[in-house]
Amino acid sequence: MDKKPVDQIKNPDAVNAITNQHKKFGKTVGINGCFGSSNIGQMTGFIARKIVREIPGSFMRCPIALYPEVEGPSQVMLHDDYQVIIDGCKGRCLVLTYEKFGLTVDLHYALDEDFSVKKMPGPDFDEQKMNVIADRIIQDINKMMAG
Repeated sequence: MDKKPVDQIKNPDAVNAITNQHKKFGKTVGINGCFGSSNIGQMTGFIARKIVREIPGSFMRCPIALYPEVEGPSQVMLHDDYQVIIDGCKGRCLVLTYEKFGLTVDLHYALDEDFSVKKMPGPDFDEQKMNVIADRIIQDINKMMAG
């Protein structure tokens, strides 16, 4: 998938998002969690939500827009300056999807491998552990953006 110049994007919502977000924040960070069905899959979405609340210029994007390509949302993702992916497990489905479509992933985590969170069926997870992980990822993003 190719990144188009903003003036060649036909979707006005995408043009507005790209233009306004970069004008306001300078650089943008796409944050996505896999939001799978297990406890750790669910935890990824809540971590992403916490991150976008705490880091100006970070936004949760819609990875479904990558396949099939939906011009507006996919172009917004391509115009982000950084991509951060939080997969739940070692299958790393979300990062593999991003890479398949040619997006560069700047930071990537799998909760089971990188933070020793045990994968269990169901939506319930340890919120205290989630906050510790989110804080660590927030530190990493801040370092990345400063460097």
